[in-house]
Amino acid sequence: MAAKRILQEPLFQEAWTTIHEEFLDRWENSQTQDMEAREHYWLGLQLLKKLKTHFESVMTTGELSRGNKPIF
Repeated sequence: MAAKRILQEPLFQEAWTTIHEEFLDRWENSQTQDMEAREHYWLGLQLLKKLKTHFESVMTTGELSRGNKPIF
């Protein structure tokens, strides 16, 4: 299946890794007292993880989830 091959493409893997590393770096290097920024980057990391999991599921199964599952 062509969709599954996309998941194995180095460009696809690099894109996710680059975004994840940028959010993680910004979160780790944010000022401790800047709670708003830290929360922003932490939420970005969580959403990125959820998005990647969902995208991989859709690409692997070819089906979209039909349920109304909460994001967190």
